[in-house]
Amino acid sequence: MIQLQNVEKGYNGESVLRGVNLTVNDGEYVSVMGRSGSGKSTLLAILGGFLQPDGGSVTWDGEDVYAMSAERMARMRCNKIGFVFQSFRLVNTLTVRDNILLPGHLSNLPRRVVWDNIERHAHDLAIESSLDKYPDELSGGQCQRAAICRALCFNPCVLILDEPTGALDAANEKVVMALLKRVNEECGTTIVQVTHSNIVAANAHRILQMTDGAPV
Repeated sequence: MIQLQNVEKGYNGESVLRGVNLTVNDGEYVSVMGRSGSGKSTLLAILGGFLQPDGGSVTWDGEDVYAMSAERMARMRCNKIGFVFQSFRLVNTLTVRDNILLPGHLSNLPRRVVWDNIERHAHDLAIESSLDKYPDELSGGQCQRAAICRALCFNPCVLILDEPTGALDAANEKVVMALLKRVNEECGTTIVQVTHSNIVAANAHRILQMTDGAPV
């Protein structure tokens, strides 16, 4: 279970998140929507342990995320969380396969399991022929699918996705939606996603709208 209590965050004196209270239960699939600049990406970054809030608390299974050491937080993110950033965050000097493997030195999974997961998810996402290419040789949609593959291959308990289909055409959007739904239903993976698409949002159990700095 993930809980945010009275979370506040601002930039340059302007409040972005105002007293956010949110509970995400294990196995839940949640979509967050709202206009640009409403704090959706900030909410995801705080929820995933990437951005310290100005006030309030974030707990995972009762443990305060921002009270952890940097090493413990990094291991938690690697072993529990799959994060897909809006900007993909692929390293151009590494192949797609090596980008996917990059977090592996902190993972508890055996290497053989990770390699099997890469092959399986790359096939599901139709990027198996791109694994030995470099990010600058791929389209935006292929990079997005590579980022999703990286998030999935370490068997995370939670997926946090920032516009996971934003760079995809309609056909690949359906592929990704079906894969996320299957991971949620068959593996019990908790999913929290930000999206501007009503179609993608409807894939979730619950849709939250960012209003006045908080999801409702």
